[in-house]
Order: sequence, then structure tokens, then C-alpha cells
Amino acid sequence: MKTFKKIVAFTLATVMIAAVSVGATVAYLQDTDSDVNVMTLGNVKIEQHEYERVVDADGKYTTIDVNGTTSYKLKDFTQAKPLYPATEVDANGKPYNFGAGNYDSTRVKMSLVDSHGSMDVFVNKNAVDKFVTVENTGKSDAYVRTLIALEIGSLTATEFENIIRTSSFMKDQGVWNVTDIGIVEIDGNKYYVSEYLYNGAKSLGGVHENGVLPAGDTTYPSLAQVYMTGSATNEDVEAIDGNKNGTYDILVLSQAVQTNGFADAQTALDTAFGKASEKAAEWFGEEKIPTLVSTADELVAALENGKDVILTDDVKIDPAGMSNAYGTTGINVKNGQTIDGDGNTLDIKGAGGTWDSGINTTGGLIKDLTVTGSFRGIFINHNSDHSEPVVLENVVIDGTTYTISCDQGLYQTFEATDSTFKGWTSYAATLGKAEFVDCYFGKGNGYAYCRPYAPTEFVGCEFEADYTLDPRAAVTFENCTLNGVALTAKNLAELVTDTSKATIK
Repeated sequence: MKTFKKIVAFTLATVMIAAVSVGATVAYLQDTDSDVNVMTLGNVKIEQHEYERVVDADGKYTTIDVNGTTSYKLKDFTQAKPLYPATEVDANGKPYNFGAGNYDSTRVKMSLVDSHGSMDVFVNKNAVDKFVTVENTGKSDAYVRTLIALEIGSLTATEFENIIRTSSFMKDQGVWNVTDIGIVEIDGNKYYVSEYLYNGAKSLGGVHENGVLPAGDTTYPSLAQVYMTGSATNEDVEAIDGNKNGTYDILVLSQAVQTNGFADAQTALDTAFGKASEKAAEWFGEEKIPTLVSTADELVAALENGKDVILTDDVKIDPAGMSNAYGTTGINVKNGQTIDGDGNTLDIKGAGGTWDSGINTTGGLIKDLTVTGSFRGIFINHNSDHSEPVVLENVVIDGTTYTISCDQGLYQTFEATDSTFKGWTSYAATLGKAEFVDCYFGKGNGYAYCRPYAPTEFVGCEFEADYTLDPRAAVTFENCTLNGVALTAKNLAELVTDTSKATIK
């Protein structure tokens, strides 16, 4: 803030003369004026999204009408999808278009996910969907780029090009300016890295001119599909799996910077982050490649070794029978680790009334998982390092007594979105802060109760009929419902035992 003062100099001089001549009381004639200069505070914040087509129970892709045009329906990308060679052949029995075949007559309307344009998809179902977009969730316009690293293993660049193929959105028309960085070693494994610089499509009659992504908007998609060519062999598959983890690893990283003060997107991004050709290994080196697990022993071993994990099957934990069991607890998620349930269930066998837990965590991400069977679904454990919050995304906790509980001495935060809590929810005051967004609270194992000892925010949450919230700290509600009815000051007492601690926004 700058303050501007107006000094009336001639008035002050006149008073000084009067004071010298007669010795009378000196009066100062003064005046001040100031302005508060208000400037909007911009910020740059993005979210990277990845999608795939929805598949019906009969294995067919789901279609949907979009303004009179048929489109495939989209959902969030799921991990651990199988990658097989594409199988379309021509009249001579040779792979047609590397096995991917022609483009499908039905396209994907990206407006379904608040993006732009329409995507062609290959006929062959072995082409794996991975539609990548970037959303500007900040307050400032931004330049954006996305870096894509495809595992290459021990293959040469030429061999790799004959094995792995991708499709992208209108890169030949310049919506994305794609530059191949080449082979980069990341965490001991080799990848083929490409930089996708966003240019927008204003010159083609679309939106976003000169690569400027307005605040609140989303880019056109960049990467669309990945497929293994029809000529791939077992030897090729073995060679391309450089880290020998049994999966084909694709790393996707997006960056954004303010537009103001820069002439163009490339200059801005290179100035802010460095050149992709020089820094890609460093940027991607911070990413952890998840481990696929399907059994209790595999899950425990991977987490103990500091790995992020993806469940490829339901896992049942029997502490008494596990080779690496942690007493009566199920599994330990260390600070900063991730468990991606991929829609599966983690079931913990109870241990005769002891305080066993499905998941012990000191801070990390748990998503797309159903936790059931234990006395405590998730127990937030004391740890000297509280740098990572405990985050739940699309988690269902049912069939437990406590859905969430924690010990003393914690200062990190707890965040849950799109999750379901059936049973007793309670956490200590030293948790710091808890936030539930678009969550459901209901009855489970005889309980329909929440007792927060830490300040808690509920946004867009739904509470089952006869649910009780007994706050021991301040709680706030925004756009919440009780038994399908909007939660207001009139019906607040039906949910909250002490309304003096509750605020409705």
C-alpha cells in the first residue's frame, strides 16, 4: 500500500512569521490526505485431471446424448488397467495402423468434464484411454504445459516408437505444441519424455488465445490414448518394464505460471520452472511409482518399504495369520504414502474386542477404498512429523465401530471428500482441524454418531435421519442436509446437541 500526503507549505510559513513578531500562541494549520490503493491478489493454482470412458456391465462403452449428439461417457481414470497389443489387422493379416485400426464413429465430447472439443478414439479396445486436461482453479490467467513420460526401459528410441503409440488432441493444428525431450533417466529407470505446451484453439475458431488459460477454465485435452502396437512381443514387454514392477508406468506432470509480465507461454514457463529438457528428471524424480498388490502380505510389505500401493483385488487382513502382522492392527500408512483402493475392499478381521484398526496412518492419502470389519476403520497415529495431512477421497467406512479416531499429540489436519462414514466418528482436539466435503454420515454397527473435539467444517454433507453430532469444538455447516432436508437454524437442533458451538454459513 502507498500513502500519499498533501503538505500545505504556504500556510505553515505564514504561521511561523506571526509567532516571531508577537509571541502569541502558535497555531498550526495542518492537513493530511491518504489513499488506500487496493490491488487484487492473484494466484496460480491448477488441477490435473485424467479420464477414461465408462464401461457397462456387458463390457460395452456407455454412450450419452450431448446436445443431440451421441458421445461416450467419461469417468476418472483408474489405475492398473491392462495394456495388451492392439489387434486390428488388414486384409493381409498385418496390424492395421499399428493394430489400433480406424477411429470410432462415436467421439468423446469433452464438455462432459468441463473441457473443450471432441476426441476421436480408436476402434480397438486395447487402446487405453487417458484423457488429460488441466483446470485453472486459481484467480489469475495462466500459461500451462504438461510433461508426459512414457516408460522405455532398455529399448532404444526407435524400438520404443515401434512398440508404444499415443494419440493427442490436435497437436498438428497447434492446440498443443509438442516437443520431444527424448530419453530421460528418472529414479533409475528410463522414460521417453515429451513437453506439451498449451497454445489454445482461438485461431481455429475455438477458445483460449495464445495459450492463455483463463481463471476458472480448463484446457483442451492433451494426451488421449496409449496403446501397444500389434507387433509387440513378450521380449518387448520384458524390455520395456525397466523397473521390473510388472506395470507399464506413465508419468504425467503439469505446470502453470502467471501470464502477466511474459511475452509468451514458453518464455514464462521456462523462466518460472526451467527448461523441460534440463529439469524433467528432477521434476519427475519426486514422483513415486505405485506398487500393485493383491494380498495382505504384499500390501504390508509394500507399505513397510515406503511404497505407494494400488489394490488390484479385495484384501482381507487376519492379524493372527499374517506373516508381517502389526499386532492387532491391519496396515500402517507412513507419512506421505498413498493407498489407492481402485474400488476394492480392505476387510480387517476383528481380534476379540481389542482396539484393532483397519488402517493406522501418520499422514497420507487413502482413496477409492472401502474399509470394513475392524473396530476402528482408520486410526490417526501420533508421529513427530506432521507435515502431511490425512486425506480421504471416495472412502467408505462401514461395518466398523469407530470410523475414525486418533490419539493425542497430533497437529496435522484431516480432510475427507466424497466419503461415507457409517458408525461412530470421533477425533481428539489436538488433531488441529477436520474438513468433510460432500460426505455422507449414517448408521453403522449400531452407531450413528459424531463427536468432534477439533474445529470441523462440513461442506455439502448429508446426514442420515436420527444421526447425532455432539460437538466439543466449533463446527460449521455449509449447504448440508439432514434426512434430505436443507440444514438450517430451524432444524439444526435435530442434528446438533449443542447448537451454541455450531454455525451455518
